[in-house]
Amino acid sequence: MIAFAFFALMVGIGTVPGKATALSSAIYDKLLHFLAYAFITALIYAGLSGTRILRGLGTILVVGVLGAIDELSQGLMPYRHANFSDWSVDMIAAMACIASIMLIHTLAIGRRKRSVRATVTRDKQRHGA
Repeated sequence: MIAFAFFALMVGIGTVPGKATALSSAIYDKLLHFLAYAFITALIYAGLSGTRILRGLGTILVVGVLGAIDELSQGLMPYRHANFSDWSVDMIAAMACIASIMLIHTLAIGRRKRSVRATVTRDKQRHGA
């Protein structure tokens, strides 16, 4: 829900004449897209249930649709324009974010398994098993 509220806020700010241009002149436009869509990606992924793969694919699909809505809505405004490269950056951000989340999750599971094995081994040694 937070992801969609953030998306609505982001699109809303983009509809105010001059706001998007002012923000893009202060911070590189593609960096803004990357950071915003990475944040949206993390929020959506966290809100989904299922296996990591299904959550990742579902998240990328939702982010792709949101990015397309964002760009298509810009094309409807006379002072904005739709840009395929912006959508591409949105998708790169989503994929990079999902890959990072999955890597961190895999490393955390491996660490947890090693910790459990070490605890079991230590307990066996203590109890003479």
